[in-house]
Amino acid sequence: MVSTLSLTDNVSKPLIHRRIEALAARLRRRQLVGSREVALEVVRLFKEVVAGARVVSFEQLTDHIEAVGKVLQDAGPKELVVTNMYRRILKFLHEEYATALTNFLSETTVSAASSSSATPNSIPATPNTHSESSTFRRGSTLGSMFDLLGHKSEGHHSPSPLSTSTLVTPAPSSPASPQNNSPSASTILHRPLLPLRTSSTVSPQVQGMLEEDFSRKSSALKPIFVEAIQELMEEVEMTYRNVGEQSIDHIHSGEFILTIGSSKTVEAFLKAASRKRKFTVIVAETAPSFSGRETALALSESGIATILIPDSNIFSLLPRCSKVLLGPHLITADGSLLSIAGSYPLCLAANRMRVPVVIVGGMFKFSPLHLGEADWGVRDLASPAQVMEEQTEEGVELVNPYYDIVPAELVSLYITNLGGHPSSLLYRLLSDMYGSVRE
Repeated sequence: MVSTLSLTDNVSKPLIHRRIEALAARLRRRQLVGSREVALEVVRLFKEVVAGARVVSFEQLTDHIEAVGKVLQDAGPKELVVTNMYRRILKFLHEEYATALTNFLSETTVSAASSSSATPNSIPATPNTHSESSTFRRGSTLGSMFDLLGHKSEGHHSPSPLSTSTLVTPAPSSPASPQNNSPSASTILHRPLLPLRTSSTVSPQVQGMLEEDFSRKSSALKPIFVEAIQELMEEVEMTYRNVGEQSIDHIHSGEFILTIGSSKTVEAFLKAASRKRKFTVIVAETAPSFSGRETALALSESGIATILIPDSNIFSLLPRCSKVLLGPHLITADGSLLSIAGSYPLCLAANRMRVPVVIVGGMFKFSPLHLGEADWGVRDLASPAQVMEEQTEEGVELVNPYYDIVPAELVSLYITNLGGHPSSLLYRLLSDMYGSVRE
């Protein structure tokens, strides 16, 4: 880890470095498994990293976050949710920084334009008010970073709340009007995306100096960054509840639903639906891990009518079922699933019987990577003793894959904490989540 963080190791304090090493060790030893548990630990760690970072620029902060993320991913290559989380965090930080920088440059431009158009009687005489250096000093002495993001701070003026009149009619700009260097609501709504090219009163060279100066002061934005990461943590923590709230829209009374393996998200989805619907769940025991037995026991204890069947009976009982529910370990960029072994033949049978396959999972399971980009180590192998307990003859190799890869064309619908999504719209969903952040 030392070599990977060699360029940014002075950003975090020694205590944070020990926390990074401890989490990497847990991932390496498989002491921390499960997508939701890993996602929570990773987000919690990055919240501490950002809060305690000692940086001189925004680029140094993002480089450090990316370096820490790669260290954790190398330690746990079978948990691609690590990559999902640190990329989403980078996306959040870039959005918050871009918003603050946009407001900063816009207010600087408005201030420079007001100085250029004002008459000598309307403002006090100042030396060289039209020079680029004066514009640079004026922009660098604006209010706090929180004012730039729309937060009020004592002693600084902030724009008035948006209203219909401010959206329709632009604020008048004349020398006779009261001086107000803050941008109007219409200016904010029509602000172009970065990289900005502001008014001709600020040359590209000065704009570059302004952006560089703003980046050096980005440490003042850390409370905003931490708040954004906290929102991501709350999203992961509320996954079961948010997914369960949608269950009554997809499950109806009298249905027979088939599932396989053990998934806490699927359990929460079915338990939430059972409060208002009466249905029956058929659970395949999922040999050789037999994790389906745990699911059947948990559902029956909650009062849900449950039938546990051997895997060999799946094909014969599928015509009685209205849908198949799966809780995958990972969902890749093209919609393919990394799910418990046995999922692929189940989905093939469901496709043959025209039974819809519905995927239930949190947004933290959606990865921007394709399986071709990911390490083959994500295809975990279980103990061969589960397949054959007796000692085999020499030369016989036993392989017990823990996951199946299910292609996206076998999936009908993806239900997440943000709603239901068909496979044809996953690209837009991933674009909103990860944007242009790259490895």
